[in-house]
Amino acid sequence: MRKYRIDEKEFSEINITPFTDVVLVLLIIFMITSPLLITRGMKVKLPKSSTTEQLSSKTIKVYLTADDHVFINDNPVSYGDVQKVLQQEFVKQNTTEIVIDADKNTLLGNVVQLLDILKQSGASKLLIGAVKK
Repeated sequence: MRKYRIDEKEFSEINITPFTDVVLVLLIIFMITSPLLITRGMKVKLPKSSTTEQLSSKTIKVYLTADDHVFINDNPVSYGDVQKVLQQEFVKQNTTEIVIDADKNTLLGNVVQLLDILKQSGASKLLIGAVKK
């Protein structure tokens, strides 16, 4: 009887090249898509004014986009939830001062409707945002 000698040298190295390829592709995908995720919802072009002032950091920012979406401190909010979210922000930030950044193409009626909701929420000071000419 013959004995077959099998060389049982185990493959003990890990091939890291495919792993590196996958990681680099994922990194590229995240680098391309992350700016889109940050700015996807809020696109506001403020009107220009020659008399603008710097604001304190304790103001609550309310954005109204051209397609009539409302954001409070960069978070999307429906018109029905504006009062509830604002009252939570009043307590959290200890202020009732609000800056409205409405897109310059927004209809005046939508701005007035939002102003009415903000005043009913308990805002003491309402400011309208603009960009310096």
